[in-house]
Amino acid sequence: MIKLTSVLIACAALGVAQDKVTVPLSNPSQPVSVKAHLMLGSITVTGGGAAGQVVVESSSGESRNRREPRDVPAGMHRIDMGAGGFDVTEEHNVVTINSERPQGNGHITIQVPTNASLELKSISGGKIVVTGVSGEIDVENMNGSIELQNVSGNVVASSQNGTITASLDKVAAGKPMSFTTMNGKVDVTLPGDTKAKLRLKTDNGNVYSDFDVKMEPDASKPVVEDTRGTGGRYRIRMDHSVFGTINGGGPEYRFETMNGSILIHKK
Repeated sequence: MIKLTSVLIACAALGVAQDKVTVPLSNPSQPVSVKAHLMLGSITVTGGGAAGQVVVESSSGESRNRREPRDVPAGMHRIDMGAGGFDVTEEHNVVTINSERPQGNGHITIQVPTNASLELKSISGGKIVVTGVSGEIDVENMNGSIELQNVSGNVVASSQNGTITASLDKVAAGKPMSFTTMNGKVDVTLPGDTKAKLRLKTDNGNVYSDFDVKMEPDASKPVVEDTRGTGGRYRIRMDHSVFGTINGGGPEYRFETMNGSILIHKK
């Protein structure tokens, strides 16, 4: 196991603090998995990096409009604490990134080999952007948008308050995908020959597509949850999703939002 602690590079003139480390992989010939979990901040991942390594960089810019507290004695000045720092652990080609809470607008940038698989999570503070990656992509941004550009493979993307935009060059055959948010638009571009069963749901919006979608009859059935045997309750839940197929059908692709529209483009 390799564990790296970032080295702080302070750029006082720019009001920016930066951390940067290069992580060597245990087995450079094998695919890498990258897991980045942030409490506060945005994440950008770019594929096409050098084989056998992952480069992680953190930056934190102080807000120029930050209001100083009123109880500071005259003649004293604030000392910039810089970036919050982060820890990187590598074990059997799994790179795990944990960041302390950054100062100001924190941002993590990760360069990975093209075939990397990703697990990215952020609670608040910005968007998550992934470009040029062809592995399994699992992205969760609680309060921010998700942008996936020129990716391949299979995707699970979810947000509570943010739009989801994805453009896939190639999909993984036979694997399901999911794009869900509570408040925001879902805008996904798929290769024209994609075979899938679409599961569509929006409470306050519309669904648009330039695929030839063959809609299925309303086959929704009540979902019964009976946990009375273990002291729980009996519940019947109705699912108001609609279903359709493209290019004859295939694995289920889920598109869901409560407040927003759904757009499914043919690439």
